[in-house]
Formats: sequence, structure tokens, C-alpha cells
Amino acid sequence: MTEHPTAPSSSPADPAGEPARPLVLVYDRPATRWTEALPVGNGRLGAMCFGGTTSDRVQVNDDTCWSGSPATVAGRSLIAVGEGPRILDDARAALAAGDVRAAERAVQRLQHGHSQAYQPLVDLIVQEVGPGEEVRAAEAATPPGYARSLDLRTAVASHTWSSAGTTIVQETWSSAPHQVLVVDRRATTGSLPALRVSLVSPHPTLDVQGTPTGLAATVRMPSDVVPDHEPADEHVHYDPTPGAAVTAAVHVAIHTDGIVGDGGPSATADAVEVVGATYLTLVLGTETDLVDAATAPHGDLDALRAAVARRTSAVVDQIVADGLPALRAAHVAAHADLFDRVELDLGPDPEGIATTPERLARHAGGAPDPALAALQAQYGRYLMIAGSRPGTRPLTLQGIWNESVVPPWSSNYTTNINTEMNYWLTGPGALDECHEPLTTWLGDLARTGRATARDLYGLPGWAAHHNSDVWGFSLPAGDGASDPSWTAWPLGGVWLATHLWDRYDWSRDLGVLADAWPLLRGAADFALAWLVEQPDGTLGTSPATSPENRFVAPDGQPAAVSVSTTSDLVMIRELLERCLDAAEVLVGAGTVVPEGSPDPDDADWQAAARAALDRLPGERVLPDGRLAEWSTDVVDAEPEHRHQSHLVGVFPGSRIDPRSEPELAAAALTTLDARGPDSTGWSLAWRLSLRARLGDAVGARAALDAFLRPTADGARPDELVAPLDDDRPGAGSGVYPNLFCAHPPFQVDGNLGFTAGVVEMIVQSHRTTSERTVVDLLATLPAGWQDGSARGLGARGAVTVDVTWRDGEVTGLALRGPVGRSVEVSLPVGGGRRSLAVVLDDGTWDGAGELA
Repeated sequence: MTEHPTAPSSSPADPAGEPARPLVLVYDRPATRWTEALPVGNGRLGAMCFGGTTSDRVQVNDDTCWSGSPATVAGRSLIAVGEGPRILDDARAALAAGDVRAAERAVQRLQHGHSQAYQPLVDLIVQEVGPGEEVRAAEAATPPGYARSLDLRTAVASHTWSSAGTTIVQETWSSAPHQVLVVDRRATTGSLPALRVSLVSPHPTLDVQGTPTGLAATVRMPSDVVPDHEPADEHVHYDPTPGAAVTAAVHVAIHTDGIVGDGGPSATADAVEVVGATYLTLVLGTETDLVDAATAPHGDLDALRAAVARRTSAVVDQIVADGLPALRAAHVAAHADLFDRVELDLGPDPEGIATTPERLARHAGGAPDPALAALQAQYGRYLMIAGSRPGTRPLTLQGIWNESVVPPWSSNYTTNINTEMNYWLTGPGALDECHEPLTTWLGDLARTGRATARDLYGLPGWAAHHNSDVWGFSLPAGDGASDPSWTAWPLGGVWLATHLWDRYDWSRDLGVLADAWPLLRGAADFALAWLVEQPDGTLGTSPATSPENRFVAPDGQPAAVSVSTTSDLVMIRELLERCLDAAEVLVGAGTVVPEGSPDPDDADWQAAARAALDRLPGERVLPDGRLAEWSTDVVDAEPEHRHQSHLVGVFPGSRIDPRSEPELAAAALTTLDARGPDSTGWSLAWRLSLRARLGDAVGARAALDAFLRPTADGARPDELVAPLDDDRPGAGSGVYPNLFCAHPPFQVDGNLGFTAGVVEMIVQSHRTTSERTVVDLLATLPAGWQDGSARGLGARGAVTVDVTWRDGEVTGLALRGPVGRSVEVSLPVGGGRRSLAVVLDDGTWDGAGELA
């Protein structure tokens, strides 16, 4: 339920009411690398489309395909039951005595193995069959008339080419309404060549058979995958024991006017041949036995096979009855219902550029192309819609797209920045529904996190560390000798819990806040208990790390474990303040919280939270003008480190604002300058948002341009801007030919964080209060974006913003939101700023009269 009635959104069109411009990624050859393939997805079922001709690959993922099981959340303990609290005391005593090495050894004893890995499922292969029944390999040369594209507005990947005088068109989409992947190939004249359709998998457990109507397969996932960065004799383990791993069933139903096999394939065939067809439509469905994070996979293969076959068969029946165009239209409409909420125009598309890689290269060479930033920003929204929908799992490090059994960093949930960054765009990008998988999964994480807080630390509430998975792994990762810079960080739940408030703050949905209350309060209970009194009477954290960063210890070597890092204190402060805000809202509205939840009107708890807030130190400025990352003035082991966790109070937090905290804001800018102009892809995206929040248009533009640089890893030599032997910080970062963000390797958080940063340059609303939405327009507008428009961007308080500007000043403004909502608008005028006080009397406001 919502707090107030809200005016309906406008119909899809740009702010001027003209037809929306195309948003298409374009290529002139098939993909030869995974980072050239084009992604489609329906939140659960993802695919990478290579666009081959004589041989084509569609690499398929299902977001429930993970290694492990509910049993793997227990990890591998190195200590006896009940020993954790004493070891925690040992670490604290060592830090109090100034012995950082003893503290590091102590926290390493708390390590519990690793989270599990997101898995690939199958590859759908379509190959031409020659006259001698040989399968043709991929063509060495690009065939005539070849073109390949991904339309962000329709969520359809397509490619076309000419063969033997016939034009062939293939389209691929992953349908949310029908929960299937559709691959449709057809000849515009004449017939298709003879084709062979098969399924392959990187898993040795694949069992595939031909059926009279297509292909049926089962694949069992690994029971354990050791991360690629950890030493192991064998990284992948398969266990046939019931309940030890997820099993998936795959069914490919064929619809064609050709002849399938010789009247139907034999029961043992592992491929299907189609001859004499003018069209071939493949409907691929998947079903797994992952029920939920706490239930062991059931392993009922017959039930899985039957369920997926029913789904694909029903879709084929619908195609026969209504036609494929109707199925495609339903998919496009479901996608457009989310995607078309936002339009962004930063300038015209360049003329004379044929492909996306060419466009990237020219932009990196200095050619103006503001529309490229708009395309990349909308691509982030596209990936969010394709990868995260209600009822699915949250986006991993690679979203829902992964081809490796042992993927980089397990393609897991990395909660010390990356999982959070994945969901920054949902509010400003008008995709609240896409936030639901994260907030739902937090319930699973809190369930295991309560045991972690209780059994490992002897504390109340729930805790999570920096790595997790679909099962809710919440323990500190590592093998007993792993680096504490990333393992010794128990504030994953503290940071993630703020997303629960954020989702409410953008949507003002009291039901969302009520459901979130027990999770918010549980994370805050742990945070309060984790604080310890310091010698100066303040409260702090011990042990403490600044995620993945290090300082130079007294012995001259890098160290990570300290006391009261800035990021620790800021995150705890943010959570406690948001919990108090949530309690006030829920009590004031008389909202009923879930049964068994703590009382939001608990005066004793509120008093304890406020008392703790009064004793938390704030950020401080170092003698060199930077914002301090550590509680003492130590030397950075890596001055240009990719993480900038101590700036979390700037963004995504709101504590440091140039208007209210000019000294701290200046220190934050100095810190960013000291970190250098280059970094990993996701870090550049974060720095884009940080500089946007701080009003640094020049720095924001530099981060944006660095992010859009075509990367050396995965690009052809003719597409490169930087030399292959470039040793700059963040070498290889940027974007791949398919616009995936390069850490490197690919991480989707960079794509999604980039979108959040672009919106932050245009619309900011972090100064919003419970009574009034505050909107700062064009606060960080860079050179080259002096004319533009945006429709449908979100502001906190459930307000939607349409804005048009010319020469850097607002010429058109419309607001929609809860009836009676007060809005303060700050906009640029003549080199200064002007404020407007607005009330949405009927849920809308048009600024035409005010701006004249």
C-alpha cells in the first residue's frame, strides 16, 4: 500500500512529445568473444547472443543455477563451537596493545571457507548442415549483408545476413510473460539451409536427448566451487548425493514448417536436424529444483522435465494459435512497461558512425558524442530490467550472465560495494519493482546472519560479511590465511539494510517499510552491540577494516586491521538514523509490522540508538586536506586504491553535502583527486556519482569519459585507444564492445552504477525530508550537455521529474507525485541558483508559468 495517491505517469515519449529516438547497439560482424555477445534476459532466464551464421551460439543462464546447497552456508570452521567471542576479544586486546599482526592472526581464525558460485547452464547451438551431413564451422569471413544489433526498447537481439541469395533474419528474446527464451530464424525468400540444433554444457553432468518435438536435457550443478582466487587441487566438485546440489531441466520445443529429422529423432539422439524450412522457432525453457534458500534441492527429475515441457509446449501452442508476432508483442509490451518510464536526451546521435565499437573509439579519441552517455545510461536500466524482476534472485557480480563454472570472484554477491551498487539506480531510474529481489533475499541473509552474529560473535541481531550467495552465506570467507582486508568486515548487513529504507524513501510504500522493519532493526541491533567504548569515551569498532584497502603498519608492511575506520562509523550512523526514521514513520502512520517483529515504538531502544549516535565520531580532515580513512594518521599502502569506502557519507549516503558540510565536501574532492583519474570500471562509476554529488562537473565528466573508454581486454586492435602494454592504474578498465563494464573482467555493477551517476548529474534528491522532497536540478551539468531533456526520473518522496534545459538553464519542468506533497526545487539561473516552493495539489505540477 502507498502512503498517498499518486498521479499516473505520462505515456512513453520524450519531454517534447516527439517519438522516442532509437536506442540500439549495432555491429557489423558476429561475436567471437563473450564480451562481444549481446545480453537478453527476463530476470530469471538470461542469454548471450553471438549472432553466428553457419554456426551460432546462444549461451544460457538460469538465475537459480548455483553451486552448493543450504548446507554450504555452514562453511568450514577452523575453531571450536563457542570459541568465536574469545577470539574476538583477543583481536580487540591486540589492537588496544598496538599489535596489528596479532590482531590479524586472530581474525583469520574466524574465517569459514567460501560462498558458492553462480553457474552457467547450457549453450544452444544452431549449425548449418552441408550436403554430406557435415556440420559447418563458423565462417571465417563475415557474410554479405551482415548486421547485428540489440534494441534496448524491445529487448530483442537480432542479426541478419545473406546466404545463397536468401536474406536470413534471426531474433532472440527472453520473455517475462511466458518465462521462455525464443530464438526465431527465418528466410525472407526461399528456404533456410539444413540446420542442426543441439545443447552443450560446460558441466560433465549434461544428459540430453532428442524428442519428437525438440530436445530435453538435465544438468546437475556442482556441489561446491572453490573461488578462482583461492588455492585448491580441484576447484569444482560434483556430488550425486540427494540434496547436495541443484539440478536443472531444459527443454527446447521446435516450431517449424520444415521436416524435423526422419519423421522424428530417435530416443538416443542428442541433436535435432531440420530441413526444408522457411522458418525455425526454438522455445527454450528451464526448471530447477531450487525451492528456496533454506530447502534442500529435491532432485525429482521427472517433475522438472514435466514442468518445463508443459511450459514450452504451451508457448508453441500459443504461437500456433495466435502467431509469433503476438508472442513477441507481449514480450515487448512487458519490457516497455518498465523501460519506457524514462527518456534521456543529452544530444544528437553522431552522423556517419556505423557500429557501437567505432562509436566508442571515436568518443575516446575526443569526438563529441553526448548521446553515447545517454545510451550507456539506458543500457544500465536495460540490464536491470533483464536481470532483476520480482520473484527472481538479486543480480550477481555478473548480473545473470556468466559462462564459467569457476567465474571471477564466484560471480557471487560481494557486499562491500558491488551488490549495493547494483541497486543504486532503481529509485532514480524508476525501477522500484526491480529492487524487490534484493530486499527479499535480505530475509534469507538475515536468517543465516542471526546465527553468525550469535554463534561467531556472541551478539544479537544479524551480521553478514563481504561474500554471500543464493543460499545466504554470511560468515567471514577465507581459508585461515586469507587477507583480512576483505574477510574481516562484518558490516555487510549494516550497509545492505540501508537499501530497505532507500526503497521506501523512493517509493513511500508503507507496506515495503513495514516488511523491512525486522531486518532493519536486526541489523541495527548487531551494529549497536558491535560498538565498543574507546579510550577517549567515544564509541567505535574493533576490529575494523576499510574494505580491501591497507595502510602501512609500524613494521613498514601493509596491514588492514585497525580500529574505528571512517566507513564503519559512517555506515553504522546511517543505519541507526534510518532505523529511527523508520520507527517514526511506522508509529506515526499506525502501520502494523510483521508478527513477532520488535516494536517500532520501543522507547528504550530508541534512547539507546540516540545515545550511541551522540558518541560516534564524525569524519575528520587530514593535514594534507584529504578525508581520513583510518582513525589515526597512517600512510596509505596504495594511494590510488580502487575502493573509496570512507566517502560513503557523500554517496550513496547524504551526510556530506557541499551546502551543509563544505569543509568535509572539499576534503572528499581532495581525496578523489589523490586517488587519481583512473581505476577499475566499477570504481569509476562510483567516482562519477561521488563527483556528481559534490558538484564537480569537470571531474564527473572525466570519470564518465574514462568509464566509456574501449578496453584493451576483449577489443580488437583496431578498436583500441590505449596501448596493450598500458600499465596505468585500472589498466583494461572501461567498456567491452558489447558495452559491458570492464573491472576487468566484466562486472555488471559498473554498468548499473554508471546509470546512477548520470542521473545524479541531472537530478539529485538526497536532501529530501519526511515532509518535503528537495530536488536539485542540473547540479553537475558538464560541458557538452548544455541542451537536453529527461522524462520520468525519480526523486525521493515518490516524486517523478520531467525536465528540459537549454544553454544550461531549465526551460521546462513537470512534477508528479503523491497528492499534496511539498517539493522544493533548486535550479540554475544566470550562473546562480533559484529555489521554487511547490505543492502537488492534484499530484502534478507544471512549471511553465513559473519558468516563463
